[in-house]
Amino acid sequence: MGTEAKRVMMRRMNCSCSMPGVWRALSFVRGALVIFHSPRPCAHIAHGMDVGSFHRLRAAGAKVRLSPVPLLTSSLSDAEAIFGGEDRLRECIRFAAEKYRPQAIFIANSCVSGVIGDDTCAVAEEMEQELGLPVCAVSAHGFLDGAYYAGYLDAARVLVDRFMKPAERCAGSVVLLGDCGGFHGAYVEELCRLLGLLPLRVAGQFPSYLALSEMDVVPAAELLIVLGQRSDEKQALLVDLARHIQERFGTPYLADVYAVGSEETKEWLRAVGRLCGREWEAEEAIRAEESAFQRAVDEVRPTLAERRVTFAIGRDLDWFQPKIIMRLLKKAGVELAGVVLLDSFLPGRREVMEEEVVRLTDAPISYEGSREAEELFKTADFVLTTHELTDARLRQIFLALMPSVGWSMEKKLLRDMVHIVCRHESRGGLIYG
Repeated sequence: MGTEAKRVMMRRMNCSCSMPGVWRALSFVRGALVIFHSPRPCAHIAHGMDVGSFHRLRAAGAKVRLSPVPLLTSSLSDAEAIFGGEDRLRECIRFAAEKYRPQAIFIANSCVSGVIGDDTCAVAEEMEQELGLPVCAVSAHGFLDGAYYAGYLDAARVLVDRFMKPAERCAGSVVLLGDCGGFHGAYVEELCRLLGLLPLRVAGQFPSYLALSEMDVVPAAELLIVLGQRSDEKQALLVDLARHIQERFGTPYLADVYAVGSEETKEWLRAVGRLCGREWEAEEAIRAEESAFQRAVDEVRPTLAERRVTFAIGRDLDWFQPKIIMRLLKKAGVELAGVVLLDSFLPGRREVMEEEVVRLTDAPISYEGSREAEELFKTADFVLTTHELTDARLRQIFLALMPSVGWSMEKKLLRDMVHIVCRHESRGGLIYG
């Protein structure tokens, strides 16, 4: 049997629920309380997200432990599915207000509440008048009329429209829009470090990591920076939110270039400097970062020069950009022996990736399971791969899904390549890049 991908990440399209998106947008907004108008098991998804976030922060060495805001469910049952759940929701809101004393209550609708036709917006208005505190219903209904991102953005828009007001512009402050691993994740921490070179101060990250009392830092910011790694339909929705904030408060935003990979980060720094009147500082920061990166390349080049690598790709072009890897191989003097396209693409998407690879390199292209692919694997000094391969004798570097901001990912990958080529040929092995 030939060398194959050990795990197939996705072979079919999937769908998602809007409620986890609402929870992601509000889970660390201090002063908020979230109610899932749903059966009780729906809250288990949010609990799993919290556990995952905790372990990601621990793995990254973060010392901060975030505490999520209270999350309740209206616990819809068979009776409510037949007779309606609005009374159940009213009871839940009264209980939440009395027990937790939140500054605001947010209601996330489930597909169950959408099917039975509960008017949660009317209930929210009624309860706001009764309790004297903001009660807001997010429009999406679980799987029915939205997805994860719809819930996330709907909740963010509620925060903008209900809890922000015009503020005096604060020079030197920026606000990040989006998630990308959270405020204490490696992506945002590196972004903050780069912005500090200009110098600019990150006042907060919206929507998930600002308290209700801190929302005014968004309209007061000198610049709103949209986080992401590429332009697509979902990213366009996040840009629409940035545009909405600009229309309401005049806050400028940056969304047409993203700090992913060294060359892209240079353009991103120049764009930030241009919008904030710090062009000279941006060029100085680029020179310093490029100098440090060149020193890292010079250090490893004697070990990596003329080594042969096979590049195995099994992720969609929307999620994985091979040009960043190929650019780094050229800088380090590593010879690209060939590219193997794995059998892990959705229908029609492997051809899209093949077109991109042909545009980037003249190296031979083969397919998983073919004789040519087996020859490329066997003759390479090591393999860069988006999926772990079954042949344990291969020296593999497993590539992460999302490249890191700036030069950090490329520096780490240089170190990983040195480590893998220094292993004995008979040992093989796997490094998570």
